Amino acid sequence: MSGSDAKGGSTVGSREKLSWIILYSLASSSMLVINKLAVSSNGLPTVVSGAQLATSAAVVVGLEMFGAGVLGPFERKRVGPFMLYTTLFALGLFANMKALMLTNVGAVIAARCCLPIIVCIIEWAFMGRMLPGARSALSLSGVVFAAGLYITNDTGVDVQGGAGMFWLLTWWLLLAVQMTYGKHLTDNIKMSQWERVFYTNAMAVPPTIVLYYSTGENNMEFKNGDGATFYLLLSCVVGVAISYSGWRCRSVITATTFTLVGVVNKMATIAFTIIVWPKDFSVIKTLALFACVGFGLLYQDAPMRK
Repeated sequence: MSGSDAKGGSTVGSREKLSWIILYSLASSSMLVINKLAVSSNGLPTVVSGAQLATSAAVVVGLEMFGAGVLGPFERKRVGPFMLYTTLFALGLFANMKALMLTNVGAVIAARCCLPIIVCIIEWAFMGRMLPGARSALSLSGVVFAAGLYITNDTGVDVQGGAGMFWLLTWWLLLAVQMTYGKHLTDNIKMSQWERVFYTNAMAVPPTIVLYYSTGENNMEFKNGDGATFYLLLSCVVGVAISYSGWRCRSVITATTFTLVGVVNKMATIAFTIIVWPKDFSVIKTLALFACVGFGLLYQDAPMRK
């Protein structure tokens, strides 16, 4: 995943891009495992996500209190767009849960792997970028093909009627808009990365509190399982890392590349779990996962149209 981000004539170095992609990928991949350990040990998923959001926002406030100067003025033109972004995130999360209820994991993974294609079309239609070149088109096609091969040899695709297809498509489109709108924010709303971390996390806390009560977790007891507190604290630390590196990574690459990084991270994590815990080990599935990652690495950012 390389190329130039020619926004307004500026060019971001490939080394800087690669550094932030790697840091974000490490945080993202490790977060999947840590969240699994945290939720399994305490039994309260909303508490885990809420703690991560609150911690990330609190870190920014702490930096500001100690004179780091990371927060600018609270203005409508700055706060409003992030309220819309958070709304898109909340709607996407709800649609994802509905899709998981009416489809299987294979259908969700298939939709996720096709997402970079629609994102690159949105960037071409609305954000002034060219369509991907031959190498990048091969990359996107290869990711979809390899992912399809993995899904075919794993769970397959199961969609329960029109309702399942509706919620799967709704989640897919919301996520595509969220990805491109997030890139729009980094390009057009001038603020520090820590401000972006603060706004997105702080604004996501109230919906998480609503979810905490609506799911009945407030009546459930915190399970003090093996390492429950440790994994919760560790997830908060990694949550700060993924929040900052995610926005920093998004600011130096295109929306399509950022979306593709998420897909590659997901498939690489699945490959890692199959190798470490070979309960469902399959040569074809493992090779398909590695092929998916390999094709993803071929992608190059599409340049801006002249």
